[in-house]
Amino acid sequence: ENTQPTSSSIYENLLSQFNYAPLTILYEYIKSLDTQDYTQVLKALMEKARQNDDVNRQLQTWEQESVRPNRSRFLVKLINHTEQALEVGENNLNLSTNEQAFMNILPWDIQALKFDFFYSRPLGSRSQDIFKRFIIFGDQALGFRFDFGLRVNTSFGVISPTLTPVRTNKVASIGTTAIKCVTRIIHSSNEEPYGFTVEITLS
Repeated sequence: ENTQPTSSSIYENLLSQFNYAPLTILYEYIKSLDTQDYTQVLKALMEKARQNDDVNRQLQTWEQESVRPNRSRFLVKLINHTEQALEVGENNLNLSTNEQAFMNILPWDIQALKFDFFYSRPLGSRSQDIFKRFIIFGDQALGFRFDFGLRVNTSFGVISPTLTPVRTNKVASIGTTAIKCVTRIIHSSNEEPYGFTVEITLS
C-alpha cells in the first residue's frame, strides 16, 4: 500500500541531519521560513548549520591567537533562536556607532563578539575587579540585560599568593514580554589574564 509521506515526517527526516539546535527550535525556524518547498527548507537549514560552524571556528581562532600585553580576552557566542530583532541599548562599553550597529541581534542569527579588556594586577596586589561591564539588548517591551566581568581574588600564603579568577556571567529578561535567555561559560583560561568565552541563547 502506497502512503504519501506527511510534511511532518519529511521535516523530521530533514531535521535529524542537524544538531545545532533542539528539534523544537528547528521546527519553529522552519515555520518562520513560510514555505512548503522542501528544497528551500533544506538550504536554509544547511546555511544555518554552516553559520554555526563558522562562528565556532571564529571563536576558536580568537581563543588561540596571541592577545596584546595586559589584555584579557572576553568572547561571546550569541544564538538567537527567535524571530525577534534586538538592538543594542544602554551599556558601559564605550561603543562606537559602527560597533553598536554590528552587535545588533538579527532574527534567527548566530554571531561572535570579541572584547579585549585592560588587565592590570601589580605584583602583591590584593583582590580586585579587572573589568565589570553590562549591555542591554532591546527595550522595555522586549529585551534582556547581560552582565559580565572578571575579578581576581588573592589569598596570601607563606611562599606565594594564590590567585582565584571569579567570572561574572549573568543574563536576565527585562521587558514586559518575557524572553527566555540563558548563558554559560564554554571556555576559560586557567592562567593570567584569565580570558573566557560565554554562550548566550535566546529562545
